[in-house]
Amino acid sequence: MAEAKRRLAEMNARAAALYRADPKTMGAFRGLMLAAGREGRIGPAMKEMIALAVAIGRGCEDCVLFHAAEARAHGAGREELLEVLAVAIEMSGGPGTVYAAKALQAFDQLQGDGGDVGPERGA
Repeated sequence: MAEAKRRLAEMNARAAALYRADPKTMGAFRGLMLAAGREGRIGPAMKEMIALAVAIGRGCEDCVLFHAAEARAHGAGREELLEVLAVAIEMSGGPGTVYAAKALQAFDQLQGDGGDVGPERGA
């Protein structure tokens, strides 16, 4: 758990620095994230797992970590995660296996963490 938490803290520090440097752009981005994550027919855990699948397909390591942590924080289960990872691998091929493994590792490392992921969501 320490590695994932350390990496999340580093990500949050970078995001906070960017927010301070350009609050207008980052405030707008935060608003978009909040709007996309609002409660609806699809719950927040599933929305985070969709974001995780996209992050895997895009090969964004920090995004994978962030959305794995957010999915866990919103109550996603490991079995649900594995199904989402299978779809992400299907859609992104070999490179998807690399990032899916990173997502599973982060998810498992954050077990019982409570999901304190930082200022990006503002939740």
